Amino acid sequence: MRLSKQPWRKATLTRLIFSLICIMLPMYILSTIMNNWSIRTLQSEISKSMTSQVSQYLTDLEKEFQRIQTLQYDCLNDENLNRLAGIPDSLDDIEKMQNILRLQQRLNAIKNSSAYIQDVYAFIPGVAKNVSAITVNAFDPVEYEALMNSPLSFESRVRVVKNKLFLSVAYPFSLSGKREPLFLIAVELSLDKLEDTLQSMRNSEDEGLILTSPQFTLSTGRDEGFNRQLVELLGKPEGKPTAQTVDINRTSYLAVTTTSDFFGAVLSKYVPEDAVFQPLAQFRRWFLALAGIALVVIVVYSLYVYKYIHKPLIKLAKAFRKIEYGDFSVIIGHRQNDEFQYIYTRFNAMVEKLNSLIDQVYKQQILTQRAELKQLQSQINPHFLYNSFFMLNTMTRVGDYEQLEQFTNQLGEYYQFITRSSSDEVPLVKEVGHARVYTDIQAMRFSNRIKVRFGELPPQTEHIMVPRLILQPIIENAFEHGLEKKRANGLLCVSFEKDEDRLLLIVEDNGGQMDDLQAAALNRELNSNDGTVETTALLNIHQRIGMKFGPRSGLHLETGEQQGLRVIMTIYPKDGGS
Repeated sequence: MRLSKQPWRKATLTRLIFSLICIMLPMYILSTIMNNWSIRTLQSEISKSMTSQVSQYLTDLEKEFQRIQTLQYDCLNDENLNRLAGIPDSLDDIEKMQNILRLQQRLNAIKNSSAYIQDVYAFIPGVAKNVSAITVNAFDPVEYEALMNSPLSFESRVRVVKNKLFLSVAYPFSLSGKREPLFLIAVELSLDKLEDTLQSMRNSEDEGLILTSPQFTLSTGRDEGFNRQLVELLGKPEGKPTAQTVDINRTSYLAVTTTSDFFGAVLSKYVPEDAVFQPLAQFRRWFLALAGIALVVIVVYSLYVYKYIHKPLIKLAKAFRKIEYGDFSVIIGHRQNDEFQYIYTRFNAMVEKLNSLIDQVYKQQILTQRAELKQLQSQINPHFLYNSFFMLNTMTRVGDYEQLEQFTNQLGEYYQFITRSSSDEVPLVKEVGHARVYTDIQAMRFSNRIKVRFGELPPQTEHIMVPRLILQPIIENAFEHGLEKKRANGLLCVSFEKDEDRLLLIVEDNGGQMDDLQAAALNRELNSNDGTVETTALLNIHQRIGMKFGPRSGLHLETGEQQGLRVIMTIYPKDGGS
């Protein structure tokens, strides 16, 4: 019976369950299953087709170059070539020319045997000639050395010389490299024919091929940056051809790679996935329709949640934020009969109770703190006034009129700040200025025994409003309880440090022995608020700073570097200052 009278207990839960079902059904049952399955199936079939095509092409190319290599090795036994290279001195000019012409015929036959051959060269150091299938030129030692540069083997290898591709073989071959070859046969490959062959492998304009090795790279298009990035992403396949998907410039490509030990090269074929999955356009349209439906459901769900959950929570959060900043007049209402109506009712009752507590406790505490501040002022003024009169008397008696004038000006500024109590808060720059005036007066009084180092206040902190008399009493405490006992070499340091969100005001002296246990005991007394610490000085300051800037702000006492007392005042302006 009680639940029926309060149906809102289940209203929010029912809405959330219903909205979750509305999202899950379109998203997981009616959308991605068929689309993803179709894409995977098509990708597998196309990958197999591309892999087979690339493997067959590379196999045919290997067979063709193996045939060219066989012709190249057969030419090593050419009688005319061996005469020119082995016994050039036994031949006269006519015999040399006849042998060269017959050698050219042999080289020309090799050149015409394959469309992949641009030219065939025989480098013959013995007769200082480079004989090709087309021309006869003087021996080129630079090109000869470039072709001989890589390690020799019994297999023909592709070498790059002056942006040209060669299959070269030297005779006789020496594993030690100590014996100079008699001649070298080099087959220059046709780059145009290789590129035309790669172009013939393309089934559409979207496809592309890259043949790459450590010595050369051939491709059907794209810029060098794209080709280099694609090769790096694909890597070198090990063993069987591989198919994979890579992303370049926000575009996904389906790529197949296979390698050839004969060439030491990798052949890659790639095609954009968008082109591959073109047959799935009908499925894609259905998928977009489902995605549109899902989007509409999500929008409706978002508006629903915003109205019934998010908006009431935001209203509650704003109300708590106003309470955080001291506005206890906030009252919130709610028309729906659900959980939020109950929460708002309890919140309003809490605010009403807080207002009552503030009137009884908080305001009374503020009045007490102000009374303690007045008491602090009345305690400071007579003691300091007596010492000031004694100093005036001494300066007048000894005739030190220059310091007398300075002292009277400082004394006037000091009492002007002390007696002007119309406001409980002052800008930090004025509070620091008052402390500096007091410090200068004390430094003049103890000039033969105490030195003062007073730092500069960071300019960006000058405007912060702080309670009156929070820095000067700490400095006075250092003089009274520490430095007055020093007969010589007294030191007082006042410094300021500012980081991202806090400001540190540090007062340190060397007036007496202070260890870590004593400092820890002082901090416990400072934070205990049980009256054991002197209420007219450090505790009063610590409490007023905490009330102004929040619990993270306040005083901390520790042992100084000179075995004196270091008082660190921490202020977080964003917690309560301006």
